[in-house]
Parts: sequence; structure tokens; C-alpha cells
Amino acid sequence: MKDLTSIQGIGYDQLNHLLHLAKEIKGKRQKGINFRPLSGKTVITSFPPTSLRTRVSFETGIFQLGAQSLNMLINFEDKEPVEDKVGYLNNWIDYLVIRHSEQGMIEKIAGLAGFSVVNAMSSKYHPCEILADLQTIQELRGDLASLKFVFVGEGANISNSWFNAAAKLDLNLTQACPKGYEVEEEIFEYAKAHSKGEVKITENIESGLENADIVLTDGWPVDEHDQEGFNKFKPYTITLEKIKIADKDCLVNPCPPFTRGQEVAEEVIKSKYFIGYQAKENLLYMQEAILASLKPNKTM
Repeated sequence: MKDLTSIQGIGYDQLNHLLHLAKEIKGKRQKGINFRPLSGKTVITSFPPTSLRTRVSFETGIFQLGAQSLNMLINFEDKEPVEDKVGYLNNWIDYLVIRHSEQGMIEKIAGLAGFSVVNAMSSKYHPCEILADLQTIQELRGDLASLKFVFVGEGANISNSWFNAAAKLDLNLTQACPKGYEVEEEIFEYAKAHSKGEVKITENIESGLENADIVLTDGWPVDEHDQEGFNKFKPYTITLEKIKIADKDCLVNPCPPFTRGQEVAEEVIKSKYFIGYQAKENLLYMQEAILASLKPNKTM
């Protein structure tokens, strides 16, 4: 594949290849084995200053793969048309790793570019994050399709990517959220039509968590200044009491940055169920696998 802009755009075989290659790269790194398939290549990473985990893991991975990383926040929406910016970049770079709010802009750049484009997060999708989480969960629990995944939070880029993953890997996926915060109907229907697992949405957090193997969360879209919205989400805080409803060996993986006491209680973060830090270690290896798998089309 040339680009990675969403999990929906990846074939089943390609997705499984990424999981296998990420595991292989992790093994090589842990054994000190040199793996530099991008030697001599140039990668631009376009991130806002606030990016921490994604930028650090990508730029570390780029270095380990042997490529040169240039970080610059490129404005693709100023007076110079995106076609012209991409036309110039086609002369010099091999990969662009970009965080941009508009999914459409990322896809437009990919369509114009001879270099490979990786979506490092948009307001619609966050594919690299979820692929790394899948790698971690597969390491810890094995067969992904045999597990019950419960996503607790609003319909946004994280949940969208989890529903995309459900469609590709036959996951059992339940979203638990207040009414009005469900994943987009189109994305839900796509997952429901393509996954052999059970895909559903519920307002009832207790029934949603029943027998859950993997509990996923995302940050709340409201704060104390919106008391009505805040009160809608308060019953969805993952506590040790709520975890008793799930499988006794369940894993809790909040999407960072998470707010302690909101989507997940402090007691859970300190418990054996929490895998947040461990899961993000694999951002490095999955993102290396993504870059090593992409094939730029420099003849464009």
C-alpha cells in the first residue's frame, strides 16, 4: 500500500501483515538487531507543538529505521494551493506523517503525492493509535476475534477507528455512551455489516460492560462548565466497582491524554487492569511497521 489514512482503507491481509511486522520489529529491537529499511529516505513529520506520544514515537522510529526526519508544521490551507505544495514536496521527500484536523485534506494530499502519507490523527480517524493498541492486546490476549471489546465514550476519531478495526478483524465491539454521543451511523453500519462479531451501541454502561475482556475509553467532550453534559458522562466513569461487571481478567486501556477521575478513576489506573503505558510502548513498533510497509510512488 502507498498510504495509511484510515483503518477502513487497509485490507485484511495488510492489517495482519502490520501486526506481524510490528511484532517482528519489536523482537529485533529488543535483541539489538539492526533494522534500517528506510536508510537514505526523508520523512517530514507535520505535528502541532502539543503532540507528545505520537511525535516522539514516530520520530524515534524514523531514526531507528535509518531515515532522516524533518519536523515542520506545514500549513496546507494558506494562499498557496495544496497542489503546488505537494508538487514541490514530490521532488524531495519519501514520506509525510501528518496530524491535521481535516480527514479530507489528508486524503487529498495522499491523492496528489508521489510520497507516502500517514495519518497521525485527524478529527475523524486515529489509525496508528488503534493499530498499536491491537498489537498490545494481541500480545496479551491472543485471538482478537474471541474477545469482547467495550468502548466507553463519544463517537469521535478513536471510536471511529475502533469500529473500522471491528469491520476488518471481526471484533465483538460495544460502544457505551450517553444518548446523542453515538458513533456516526455510517461508520457503525459499515462495522456491523462487515464484522462477523457482535457490534452494538448501548446507553447502559452496566450491560455494556458485562463480560468485557477489553475496556477502552476516550476523553469526555464536555467539562464542568457544561454541567448538563458533564452529568451525562459521570455515570460512565470506569471504577473498580464497574470492573466487577466485566471479566475478572479484563484489561483497561484509556486513550491518552486521559483525565483521572473522569473517564477512568484513579483507583483503576493504579490497578492490575490498567495497561495504558504498556500499550503505548507499541506505538513505536507499529509506526515503524507502517512506514516500513508503505511503498511511495515516486513516478507520480
